[in-house]
Amino acid sequence: MVQKVLIATAIASVLALSACQRTSYNYSQPVAPQPQPLTPAPAGQVQSSNLPPPGGAQQGTYNSGTYQAGQSQVDTATAGNTGQFPAAPGAPTGNGGMGNVAAPAGAMALSNAGLVGSWKANEGGVQCDMFLTLTNLGEGLRGGTRGCTGGLSTMKSWGINGDQLVLNDANGYAIARLYKTAESRLEGTSSSGQQVVLSR
Repeated sequence: MVQKVLIATAIASVLALSACQRTSYNYSQPVAPQPQPLTPAPAGQVQSSNLPPPGGAQQGTYNSGTYQAGQSQVDTATAGNTGQFPAAPGAPTGNGGMGNVAAPAGAMALSNAGLVGSWKANEGGVQCDMFLTLTNLGEGLRGGTRGCTGGLSTMKSWGINGDQLVLNDANGYAIARLYKTAESRLEGTSSSGQQVVLSR
């Protein structure tokens, strides 16, 4: 009996000691090896020098004279010399960079409320969808297209100028001008000269 008690006590002691031991796990991710450094690219020589004056202007000289309102000054040193730069572009024509389109006979009056909504658009024979809203966007009202190609694909806003509907791109330039020719139809031309028709 004493042997059984000693065996039981020994087993209990071993179990108690094993329960007190700390077990730990390494939960960290394995560390990836560091990438090899890249070989440095060869660096060329840096050179510097002064630039010549643009377009034949003489260095250090300025035209003298007085300016009077309404008179334009001509730089005689560079007049007629186009140099390496092209001529400056002219100012946009008309409202938004596109001249006015002549109104067709019988053009009808327009209103913002009458234009809001979805339209079927046709630009040069290509069909697409156009949406006009009353949400302000810059100096116009927000609009957009789906499935359009050409100029109408860039349409972002619209507005009414007299009896004409003006469609504008993101920069506010007119891309098409249209007139109401029937109750649910507008016709006009794009800035590229394509015929544009809106209908619903």
